[in-house]
Amino acid sequence: GEVCEGIGQIGKFTLDLGDMAEQGEALNGPPPPDIKEAWKFYETYTLPRRVLKDGATDDYRKLEPGEVCEGSGLYGVWETPVDEIGDFGLGVYLYYKMLITLFGCMVVCICLNIPAMSLYMSNDYPAASVASFQLAIGGNAVCDTVLPVCTTSPCTCTILEVDDSLPPADKEAQLWSITGDGCEMHANCEMDFSLAYWDAAMLGFLIVGLFLLAKLQNKIVEEADEAEQTAQDYSVMVHDPDADAVNPDEWQTFFSQFGHVTYVTVAIDNGVLIQKLAERRLVSRQIAFETATDEERASMFDPNENDTAFEGLSKMKKRLIGYGLSNDVSAMRKKITKLDNEITELLDKKYSAKKVFVVFETEAAQRSCLREMTVGTIPALMDNASNIAPNQKFRGENILSVSEAPEPTDVIWVNLETSLSHTIKELTATMCLTVLLVAFLGFCIMAISESSPTIAGFFVAACNGGLPAFMKALNETEEHMTQGSRQQSLLLKLVLSRWFTAALIIWMIRDYEDTIRESFLTKAAAILFADAFTTPIIRLMDPAGRLARNYTAKSAKTQSKMNSFFTNTAWFLAERYTDMTKSLFVGLFFSTLYPGGLVWTACSFVMCYWVDKYCLFRIWKQPPAIDASLTAASRLQIAVVCLVHSLIAALFFAGYPFDKVAPGSTDGTITINKTLLNGNADTPVTLTQPIYYSTGTKRPDAVVNIPTLDWMTDEQKDVVKMYSIINIVVIVLVCVGYFGRTAAFSLYKLFYGEYIAVGDPNPDLYSFVPGIETYVPVYQTDKLPLPLLACDLSLLDQEHISFTADYSKQDLTKDSVITKAAEAGKDVKSCFSVCKQYKSEELKKHEDSQGK
Repeated sequence: GEVCEGIGQIGKFTLDLGDMAEQGEALNGPPPPDIKEAWKFYETYTLPRRVLKDGATDDYRKLEPGEVCEGSGLYGVWETPVDEIGDFGLGVYLYYKMLITLFGCMVVCICLNIPAMSLYMSNDYPAASVASFQLAIGGNAVCDTVLPVCTTSPCTCTILEVDDSLPPADKEAQLWSITGDGCEMHANCEMDFSLAYWDAAMLGFLIVGLFLLAKLQNKIVEEADEAEQTAQDYSVMVHDPDADAVNPDEWQTFFSQFGHVTYVTVAIDNGVLIQKLAERRLVSRQIAFETATDEERASMFDPNENDTAFEGLSKMKKRLIGYGLSNDVSAMRKKITKLDNEITELLDKKYSAKKVFVVFETEAAQRSCLREMTVGTIPALMDNASNIAPNQKFRGENILSVSEAPEPTDVIWVNLETSLSHTIKELTATMCLTVLLVAFLGFCIMAISESSPTIAGFFVAACNGGLPAFMKALNETEEHMTQGSRQQSLLLKLVLSRWFTAALIIWMIRDYEDTIRESFLTKAAAILFADAFTTPIIRLMDPAGRLARNYTAKSAKTQSKMNSFFTNTAWFLAERYTDMTKSLFVGLFFSTLYPGGLVWTACSFVMCYWVDKYCLFRIWKQPPAIDASLTAASRLQIAVVCLVHSLIAALFFAGYPFDKVAPGSTDGTITINKTLLNGNADTPVTLTQPIYYSTGTKRPDAVVNIPTLDWMTDEQKDVVKMYSIINIVVIVLVCVGYFGRTAAFSLYKLFYGEYIAVGDPNPDLYSFVPGIETYVPVYQTDKLPLPLLACDLSLLDQEHISFTADYSKQDLTKDSVITKAAEAGKDVKSCFSVCKQYKSEELKKHEDSQGK
């Protein structure tokens, strides 16, 4: 069987995160830090591990954070099947499944684009080879075969001999250069417009596949829900409790009308207090990291000596500390004192209930509660709903706004007090900053594109790599109630910024006549190649993490500080979803012009699957349990990708060959003078050819319903008409099938609420589900390896906490500043949320039989 225990109990790996700043001279000087022990800590604690279930030979379970088991091992990058990635949460599992699905879709799309690739790489499409090897793969619509023409007859034109030693952009400028009255350059390439039908078939495949993908993923969600019972399956959340309803017993009595209530968690508006206590823990941890000897610790905790030490610092050192650019133990101790005063003041505040989490013993009871009590947002605000019986009104008056609760690890407890108006203001401000940033990057891309298209492509890739870090920092300023909500906000910002910088800005700033020129398509090729190889390799290298573990850690004074460098890199699932859809967006955006780009897109999905799988098992922090909401949002993005592809394909076939002239019905003469590289003029050549007429720019006057023009061939007109119809159909499908449905459901929920049960209720009792969690208020930060607990642990079964540790060292309610306030007569218990267990009769009988 399994032999497991918490990391806080395992010898050298003890995570001493307790109230270190108060221990003073009682602390013994630790031995010198050992890098080998740090690496052992990294493999044993930091990296995710799994262990065989009792009696199983090939069925594993994932260890909780902080849990150590004999016989456990790391997840194998190559041998771990994708289904086992479900141990990391449904949202993570669906991401990897979607990568596999999209790779399969790209293979089909490449097959459907073989006619286009064959044409562009054949002699039937007279274009010379391109300089960019990325652009050469799979064929492209670059047309570098030109024909000098006249719009009047006779005319004399001067062209330039092309210097092959010049960069591609300069060669292209020479190739298209022509001077003389009535002289123009005509793109002398012929398009096979039957390719449009293959492209339309690909579009149809993607749209049908998208609807099938939605059904498949919904089925996966339903099967996952039925296969594994989690706290969410048994729980409801009350959004609008009475402010003074902080007693869990009152809520237990009220909700018992639907079935036995096993847990009640009353979350109060103490977010600032918890953040101050957590900040105090972090400062205490930093102090412990920097004090290796008994003498250092003793002087540090003496207030008089501490002040003397701080005053002894140089003015420059103090100034740097004030700016947050440096630190010193004496300054940290002063900060502890300041935090103690602030916390003491916060303990005098009266706190109110903001959210209530109720866990039933059976899933049937939870469903009964949601079925009976689900109402619209407006009726809940007005306490007026005809379908709510008097006994279902809290205290006989309050019609509660009740919904299925998120998973415990999804809740951001310090943000539960955030109001809707405050959230709207924050989202508006951050979206405005996002738009300004995108506009600035668009200006930079435009400036760089004028000098070097290739560099512009890699600059775009660099932007796509750097944007997540900026957007994450911006997103951290928003106060979301759940990790899922935070990730969806990040998803929206990244989609807006990445899609714009990766494709839209390049398309918008191009000269219309450059559409089928190498300088333009080279940018798209560079972006797709970077997505497929450059950015995944950088992600795989993890330069910051490797630098910290291999070099920075060696300067640590204590083993605890050395171990702190052996933590994994924080990441966001939303960033990975947007990276995936952005690659698909760019590939399909340019696929009619550059079908070979789909090869790089397929490569990017393969690279991302294996690189991200390695990162999940070896580099990234273990993610919170996130539901399928990001997956649903990504399907909406793919629907928009299909729409954009349809619009761009229509513009491509309508604008080809992207010049300013079309052949007329009469012939004329043209005399061509060529200026040679040495500056001399070549022998003039006089030709008889059709007189062309000026069409002006061939840019269509519309985007959706594109009109046919006189200069188009009959086949081209048919294709334009077809795509106009396709555009309208796709717009209707996307707007009605996705945006319209979402808007309709949102409106319906305002007045009637929404609860749809998935499958049949599971008969398992909550108290007997192995490893199930409950709603224990915690404070989570990337700066600490484990969450901090923020409630009285004596009222609950500690087996239901979402991580394993020596919980006494994670308990904020036992910090010295709290215990001192309690000794002084303050009612500190009312300053913390409450999580209370109510044992069922079945559990009591089981415990009696076990002699507990």
